[in-house]
Amino acid sequence: MTRTGFRLYYLDDSGSPDSGYMTFTWLALEPEHWQQAHQRWLGFRRSLARRYRIPGSTPLHATDLAGGRSRPSTDPDFDTRAHGAAIVREGLEVIAGLPWCAAGTAYRHGGDPGKAKADLYRAVVNHLDTGLHADGSMGMIVMDGAADDRLIKAHREHHRARGRKIIEQPQFQLSSKHQWVQMADFAAWAAYQSLVRNPAKAQTWDWYAHTIGRHDPHGPVDL
Repeated sequence: MTRTGFRLYYLDDSGSPDSGYMTFTWLALEPEHWQQAHQRWLGFRRSLARRYRIPGSTPLHATDLAGGRSRPSTDPDFDTRAHGAAIVREGLEVIAGLPWCAAGTAYRHGGDPGKAKADLYRAVVNHLDTGLHADGSMGMIVMDGAADDRLIKAHREHHRARGRKIIEQPQFQLSSKHQWVQMADFAAWAAYQSLVRNPAKAQTWDWYAHTIGRHDPHGPVDL
């Protein structure tokens, strides 16, 4: 059991109708370690400002960075594709180096995308709740985006069960304004690449295993 008996889960989803995969990835830590972990990430953001002239307030999105579709830098010599991919990999290494974090990924393949997302979210909540029961802890989910009625409904259905350990409904935060949600975005992107294995992105297939995998020894699980 943790000292506080409480755990924060920063959650982000990934997926595409074309691939048929839907994923949820989470980063978890106890509040007493939040400040230390946060300062390490802010140190990474300061280094990006020095090396690439990327303001600390500029949101980082792994899909756009790795695909060369984002120009977060004010430097005209910034190479959107080469530098963008390097930033994603470096960010993953920073997350992997946080000794206070745990991580996980759950996925489904096939089926209606909307239904699969709600069903997978329900399974993830049950999965996390089981872990909290084992630890004798409580937890809260913080996730990317605007409020999603389907996920809120799935969460409320879970809360009808006796002895639930995840409190409240998911706390939705826009990634553009939340560093931890951006960190979860990096992890979710890497997890998705490890599953979909697009030949054009073969160099990214093992990024999750070699970085976030330090916090997720079992790897992505089919829930």
